Amino acid sequence: MKKPHILKNPVFFLLLLIALSSLTILTFSFLKLPETPLAAGNHLRKLRYELTDELGYFGKMMIEMLPEDLVFTAFVPSDQSFRRDLGLRSNNSRQIKSLEDDDDEGDNTYAVVSRIMGFAVVPYKVEEADIRNGETASYESLSGFTLKIWRKRNSGGLVVNGIETEKMGFVKRGKIIVHVMNGVVMDSDFAQSLASSTPQDEDDEP
Repeated sequence: MKKPHILKNPVFFLLLLIALSSLTILTFSFLKLPETPLAAGNHLRKLRYELTDELGYFGKMMIEMLPEDLVFTAFVPSDQSFRRDLGLRSNNSRQIKSLEDDDDEGDNTYAVVSRIMGFAVVPYKVEEADIRNGETASYESLSGFTLKIWRKRNSGGLVVNGIETEKMGFVKRGKIIVHVMNGVVMDSDFAQSLASSTPQDEDDEP
């Protein structure tokens, strides 16, 4: 029995082989497309972990309360400020277990951090270049608390209600600008209520 004439033609056989190879490559390429969202998801999860590393447990909690698609500037207390001024530690009994655990008999960490967010976040972009030398700018926070902000002349950075920045624009998450503060921006009434309800920790770091 004779073979078909087309299989004896080397040119046709070569073209057929190239066509089949191209079709195979295209098929595998399309099969790999669904992996792209997974890679993007892994990247976002990595960013969340990095946010925790840079801001600390409570700073991350505070920033995640804000929508990323709106403009905010957050004056987030440093890890040491959360411990020293608010008595919060990520490994102690006041650590938040879930968003629903905030009750009179349980952990009130989420309530404390959300109150600080109300005092220390303004719905505007505030960077060092936005504050003129020798002038004090006033901004209203999310809770209506007035923030008085001026620039430090010699070392640079900002001072917010008497509290200095440690790092300017340390993290930018979406449209949120984060300045890390050497202290906690809050009103005097809330500060007094915390002082009367927070036990002093003798093992606190200086």
